Amino acid sequence: MSALLAAGSILALDPDAALVIGVVIAAVAVCSGAIVAVVLLSIPLGEPRRRQRLAAPALRRGIEITAIVGLLLLLRVVDGLTVITGGFIVVGFVVAEAILSARPGRASR
Repeated sequence: MSALLAAGSILALDPDAALVIGVVIAAVAVCSGAIVAVVLLSIPLGEPRRRQRLAAPALRRGIEITAIVGLLLLLRVVDGLTVITGGFIVVGFVVAEAILSARPGRASR
């Protein structure tokens, strides 16, 4: 749906308008996050006893990809995207994902 929104706004409206650029950035970011979430949910599990994958981690990663793509595209529009700024964005989300997906260990005394 968001891919159709992006394509429709590119084809039907003036591509230089700020609103169209914002709609395209949001639509592409949401579309990429949705694709990642669907792909993560469709990967079969290796464990035979557990048939379904939990939806929360897949949705969290889809939202993270949406935020990463949206921020990178926004930086590209305002000519602020460099290797350094893009790296900070991606590394920040990778560190956040590592922290969020870590399993709690035993309590130390």
